[in-house]
Amino acid sequence: MSAVKSNPERPRAQLVVPGSRDADVTMPTARSSNPAIAGRLSSTPWIYLSIFWLPLLTFRVYMFFLSSPQGDFITYWAAGHLFLTHGDPYSASATFAIEHNYGWSLPQPYVTFCPPWTLPLQSAMALLPFHAAKTVWFILSLLLNAFSALALWKYFGGQMHQAWIAILVCLTFLPMGGAELLGQITPFMLASLAAFLLLVRSRRYFIAGLVLYGFGPKPHLLYLVALAIIFWIVKTRAWTMLVGASLSYGAATAAAITYNHHAFGYFHATFGAAVGISCGIGGALRSVFGVQHAWLQFLPSVVGAAWFVFYWWKHQRHWDWQTHLPLLLIVSVCTAPYCWYHDFILILPAIIALAVPEGYLYAGVLAAYLATQAIVIVTVQWSVSWMCVGSLLWIAVYAVSSVSLKTEDANAL
Repeated sequence: MSAVKSNPERPRAQLVVPGSRDADVTMPTARSSNPAIAGRLSSTPWIYLSIFWLPLLTFRVYMFFLSSPQGDFITYWAAGHLFLTHGDPYSASATFAIEHNYGWSLPQPYVTFCPPWTLPLQSAMALLPFHAAKTVWFILSLLLNAFSALALWKYFGGQMHQAWIAILVCLTFLPMGGAELLGQITPFMLASLAAFLLLVRSRRYFIAGLVLYGFGPKPHLLYLVALAIIFWIVKTRAWTMLVGASLSYGAATAAAITYNHHAFGYFHATFGAAVGISCGIGGALRSVFGVQHAWLQFLPSVVGAAWFVFYWWKHQRHWDWQTHLPLLLIVSVCTAPYCWYHDFILILPAIIALAVPEGYLYAGVLAAYLATQAIVIVTVQWSVSWMCVGSLLWIAVYAVSSVSLKTEDANAL
């Protein structure tokens, strides 16, 4: 499915892949404004904004003033601090001692599950005292999210004089607010994804491979995107991207292990703790059929991988990241073995892809956008696992909206 339909009269830039003279993948240029749609919207956009976006915007701004709960940042900071002081960043007891010193009130520690190659990044967070580092990371998260929104708006063909729409989407996207409030590392991942897309478009494959390091903190969330990248590299013979990714991950892992051998603790200290956590769709299945069935945690990922094989087989001859990434990204996050509501910050590219065509301002799409967030937020009161099941509505919203925009675009031609 495509959120942006190609105009046959519009020129297309040819993308020459490594090792071939002609491109078998085309890249659409920026979408021109559709006068037929724009004319019908000129008198009503602010009505739509006030009805559908204002409640979300109000709540999102309110989140800025909430006292940040004990959350994920203290875990990253504790791991980074232990790494820098040659302690074990994956030690539950050592982590709990640090968290307790900073007001951790839960009866059990929250240990980082980020792989060893992420330890240099977490240690950078720990260079400052905890409270200063937390403030700096919050500000950086805001900047990274703003960069992501604007970069994605440009990538999907949005006109820069309308970039305020991207910022408004950013300011009304509640998973993004949750990630900022908790001090999550996912804004860094989202910015890396946006940068990767722009670099691929400009055929700077080696640097794009280096930027893939940003997928590393939570690679399970982007597992289908990673599969698509591997398949795409093989198909287009973009080996320099593979070299760049291998270099970034290899150097970071080697540096972590060389500086602190406790980095090896990740491979035996985190699996049991991870299996003990029930979240995402897999967690919902375990809540129904029994938490002892840990394999159910990974069943959605098996289904997602099977879907991806079909999706790639169907589109691989004319694969285009702008066209095929949004749905792939939503399915990847929804079917990840472990995901929380704030992890859905990573589907922002799909939301931006819907925001670029003028048809996104229609009440139907905005109502679905609002209803999806409302339903998912309400299910938080039931279970964090069922909350992610509710997030499957993102797939429905994207699919229905894409079809609607295709129809609208065709009728306006």
